[in-house]
Order: sequence, then C-alpha cells, then structure tokens
Amino acid sequence: GCPRDLRPGDLYTHTFHPYRSCIVDEETLAIYPDVIQAKERGVLFDVGHGQGSFGWTVAEICARSNFYPDTISTDLHTGNHRGPVYDLSTVMSKFLHLGMPLSDVIRAVTSTPAKAIGLGHVIGSLTPGKEADITLLKIHDGQFPMEDSQSQVRVLEKLLKPVTVWRAGVAYPITEPNPFPNRQAMNINSREWDNIRVRDDVRPHIQ
Repeated sequence: GCPRDLRPGDLYTHTFHPYRSCIVDEETLAIYPDVIQAKERGVLFDVGHGQGSFGWTVAEICARSNFYPDTISTDLHTGNHRGPVYDLSTVMSKFLHLGMPLSDVIRAVTSTPAKAIGLGHVIGSLTPGKEADITLLKIHDGQFPMEDSQSQVRVLEKLLKPVTVWRAGVAYPITEPNPFPNRQAMNINSREWDNIRVRDDVRPHIQ
C-alpha cells in the first residue's frame, strides 16, 4: 500500500494529517517504517496543509525524528484562507517553528517543487535564463499563536511575511494577510478533534 508502492520522485501529500491513515502509529507514536523507507529511496513528502491535513502533534513527532517535508504547500482554497492555512508564508513559519532549517524551508517552496513537476529548468532558482519569480521575506520575532487544522495551538516565535513579490519579473502588490488566529474558524475546525487519532492529550480550548 501507499507509500510502500511509490517510486523515487513520486509525491505523497497530506503527510502530516492526524487521522487513522496517518504516517504515525497511534499506539507507538512512531513513524511507520514503510514511510521512512519510502523517503530514503526518494519518494517526496509534501505538506498539503488544507482544512484537515496538518496536525501539530503528528508534525512534532516527525520533527523529533528529523522527518521534514520535501515540499511545502498550502492546499489553499476559499474555505481555509481565513484559517487554518492563511497563506504559504504562514505554513512555512510552522515548519520553521518545528526546527526545519530556514534554508530547507526555502528549498521546499522553490527548487524542490520546481524539479518535482518537471519545471526545474524554468523556475525554482535565481539562475540566469530562468523566469524571475522572487519573493522577499522578512522574519518577524514575537509571540504568534498558530492553530493546526483541528485548532490545536502552538506559539511561534518567528513569523515569515512577504515584503515584495515578482512573478516572471513583474512586481505585484502585497496584500494584507488575514488576521490569526481566527476564533470563528477554530470553533468550526475543532469539531474534528474527536475524529483524529494522533493528537494532544487535551481538547483545544477556544475563548
């Protein structure tokens, strides 16, 4: 079964979801050996945060084993851009909080996904001849409560925010990000807490 049957270069997404079929054994709280073996042979693991596919508890277990995503993606849509996803830089910040080196976080949204979809010769790095897709980010220090897909919260100390964006050499304005945490979205998403298998010991308390 998946990811056992995946080949080098295949993408496995929703890696850190906390439901029954997640990559962590709910009894031992360890990553399944098949998952480790898949990563070692070149299967790429993607975030795909989305409305239900990122759990802090699962991600922390993986981080303690130095198991980080190869690609970071949002699975952003109208149902989650006001929480729990918000935007790509917020999802990047979550993995920075988990201990993923900044250089690896950047690589996971640039060169690695570009190569994975066969566009490494066009985009993904600042190389002469490639399209000038550039985002200038600033790291903000502070205390930033951030929820997962089921409203479990961690407090980030660093938050990545875009300053300037170019797509194919054309500059685009930066829009004001949606405020977080969004209590209304958290109340809705926390209803899934009873259905997840790898989770915190205490139900999220939303004021």
